[in-house]
Amino acid sequence: MHAFINQLCRWVLNLCGLFLLLIAFVIGAGVLMHLLGLSQLVKFDNPYWLLGRGITFNSLMGLQILLFTLAMMLAIAPVMWLDRHVRVDVFHVRFSPRVRTAIELVGHLALGLPFFVLLSQPAYRFAERAYVTGERSTDGGLNDLYVIKAALPVGVALFVVVLVLLVAIHLWRLVVGRSRHA
Repeated sequence: MHAFINQLCRWVLNLCGLFLLLIAFVIGAGVLMHLLGLSQLVKFDNPYWLLGRGITFNSLMGLQILLFTLAMMLAIAPVMWLDRHVRVDVFHVRFSPRVRTAIELVGHLALGLPFFVLLSQPAYRFAERAYVTGERSTDGGLNDLYVIKAALPVGVALFVVVLVLLVAIHLWRLVVGRSRHA
């Protein structure tokens, strides 16, 4: 199961990397539109989900925000699960593996879980309000802005799940006497 989750996390991180790469192409298209003096690249007869009736300079700006938001919010949980997050390693490496595990457990319980659990409801309401009101750009940008805002509660929920799993793993390691750290 652990190997499957690790592989899934790597897949999600690769997807996030693809989103970041796509941002470069979207920025390039926006720059090209600006140089050519175009405000609209394509016009559609029928509205399409997210894009509305066309691809405009403003919708490309919104697409950049969407891709960046998805990349960041989807990457948080896998980065934490794979233990690739930032920490103060100068102090961390000096402790025994058991003390490191205990410090991570306390950090998850005292800082991570309370913050993200408290953030989950406002994040959900933030996205829900955008969906219920049909929030959309008023300047020719993206329609369906709830998609961007929905990345926040999804990212928070995934992070809470990872933190709960890590707390369980750290507790088990402290009880059994094993440590992830070498």
